[in-house]
Amino acid sequence: MNKRSFLTAACSAIVAAMPIAGAQAQASYPDKPIRVIMPWAAGGPTDVVGRVVAVQMGEILGQPLVIETRAGASGTIGAAQVAKAPADGYTLLMNPSVQGIYPAQFKSLSFDPIKDFRMVGVLGTVPMVAVVPPNSRFKTFADLIQHARAQPGTLTFASPGVATLPHLAGELINTSTKVSISHVGYRGSSPALTDVAGGHVELMYAPLAPALPLIQSGKVIPLAVTTKARLADLPNVPTIAETVLPDFDIMTWYGMWVPKDTPEPIIAKLNKAMVEASKSPKVVDALKSQGTLPSTMSYQEAEAFNLAESARWIKVMKDANIQPE
Repeated sequence: MNKRSFLTAACSAIVAAMPIAGAQAQASYPDKPIRVIMPWAAGGPTDVVGRVVAVQMGEILGQPLVIETRAGASGTIGAAQVAKAPADGYTLLMNPSVQGIYPAQFKSLSFDPIKDFRMVGVLGTVPMVAVVPPNSRFKTFADLIQHARAQPGTLTFASPGVATLPHLAGELINTSTKVSISHVGYRGSSPALTDVAGGHVELMYAPLAPALPLIQSGKVIPLAVTTKARLADLPNVPTIAETVLPDFDIMTWYGMWVPKDTPEPIIAKLNKAMVEASKSPKVVDALKSQGTLPSTMSYQEAEAFNLAESARWIKVMKDANIQPE
């Protein structure tokens, strides 16, 4: 065999072996620890919920999921790192639903929040509750909306910040009910709820976890929940769907993503571990303490859910004239 023939044969053998090697790598996945990029500060709700699920997923997969904090720029620093990581299943992203809102939130990004990722699944969903000060004149959500419609611009609602889901929920309700309740943004749910409790702001669409202790202590009063069904924690509080907007059903949520070219079998294996983890009693209890409901979506369902949520909230931002930064 001459040199050229030998090289041709060798190259052919290598190419033929590549699919086999790739299949073997996927079959043995994971065979080392998995990095999970957390693009928000440690101790926040995404971090707390993510760690609970990640620990249980690691036990199921036989390799630990190691959380690495890469906070900054509304989560985009960490998300950009994952977008550019090898698509081998060893670098994951945990982010809240803001991932799908980035296209309307920022004028330019170094990555595409939708096209550069595939969804592994939804870690959990978080209901929101419309709360008012304890001395509020409004006893029902319908009363509040009726007043806002009769006297435009006289009421305010708080949120943890511009383009957060509680802010966008308020804007969606404004446009859907044709009212004008002015937004007041804060740096986090805690200071926003503090001002609602103090009567400085009339309303907040608050995530359940930080709101529930204040509701239970009487520091804020719940008027309605944003989910289509009533909540087990607040069985006597009606839904917005029952009161003013039939079929209204929104929530915040946390998800897990991988780089776009990650092989399907790896995504499927990660999703299976996530769903199994979400059914674990200790995970269910831990999520409940954070006001979070576990999810059992397949990765295909999660992908479709993310796209639908992204389209919905980007439209809300445009309708509310919220300009990208």
